[in-house]
Amino acid sequence: MKNTNSMKRFVVRSLLKRSVSVFMLLGASFAFSADFNMDFQRGYQERMAENRFSAQKYPEAREAFEKLAATAKDPLEKNLWQARIAAAVGLQKDKLAEGLALAKAIADKPYSLYAQMKIMFAAGDYKGIVSGFGQEDIAAWPPRRLAIVSLYSGNAAGAKDEDVRSMALYYRGYAYYKTGSGEAAEKDLEKAAELINTDCLKVTILRALADMEGQLLKNKEKAFAAKMKITSIRGGSVFDPAFMFSFLDTAAYLREQKRYDEALEVLNRMSTSGGWQQDRLVAIGKTLAEAGRLEAAIAAYRQSCDDKFKDNSGTPEARLALGDTLAKAGKTAEAIAVYNTLITAEKCGPAIKAKAKMALEKLGKPAK
Repeated sequence: MKNTNSMKRFVVRSLLKRSVSVFMLLGASFAFSADFNMDFQRGYQERMAENRFSAQKYPEAREAFEKLAATAKDPLEKNLWQARIAAAVGLQKDKLAEGLALAKAIADKPYSLYAQMKIMFAAGDYKGIVSGFGQEDIAAWPPRRLAIVSLYSGNAAGAKDEDVRSMALYYRGYAYYKTGSGEAAEKDLEKAAELINTDCLKVTILRALADMEGQLLKNKEKAFAAKMKITSIRGGSVFDPAFMFSFLDTAAYLREQKRYDEALEVLNRMSTSGGWQQDRLVAIGKTLAEAGRLEAAIAAYRQSCDDKFKDNSGTPEARLALGDTLAKAGKTAEAIAVYNTLITAEKCGPAIKAKAKMALEKLGKPAK
């Protein structure tokens, strides 16, 4: 009997312990679920606010940022949303002064100066940025979270929070570039590219650096190096001209140096869809032709003259290149046919027609 009672008590205690453990686990699970839902909801609100800002719906963005500021977890986060509020105001028509006043009133220095530069950058006040913030050691600022979805509203999937220093350095570096201070621009833009997380923003910064190196400092090697970095970025937007032209520019530079295999490797990393297909195929054709690989070049040029490109402005030039490469390869009859097609084409400009006529004369088959 005693053994039976002891067994019963043991079973009851075991069940009670298990019940307590289950309730503790459930409680922890519910707490985790609640925290996760709150974080998810907060993240969603931030993304929606930033999307409104990216879409230039500034009054709506301001309202959304104000709600985020009102529910900020701490004073520093509140300063973040105050900086975004100031930018949303300052970028509205005739509200630049109001936005700058809001930015200057922000307690945290990095957020305050970032917001001022953001507004002045959008207004094209490059001299004001240089004179007002040229002495600031931006790279030495303490890290500050800057919530940015993307400069491109359609690329929210790859969104990452940025460090406020990255964008402040970009604004000032670009301002230096536009006001002719090449070395200062180089320093800021290189550091901005190092700090930035979002791929599309990195493309924008590196493109500015490449343009500055090539146009202001006349350093083709450094311009090439910046563009080469761009071609290694996987998250660049195929809708961004700065991204796609970097591949073409880099390949052209390599082609000038007769580094044909490297040029082809860069071009083969370009997108094979969208509005850049023809430019890519023409560049491949040029590279192969200059490398003496005429049959492969002809194949690339034929692709660039496909019917799907018939309405492209670059099609007549692609056809002229095809004709020239056919002639060089000894395929005279085919070359003559291409040249005559250009001469009679309605959409072919006078400059291309003149080149086609000269090519025919060289072949001893002047146009009729």
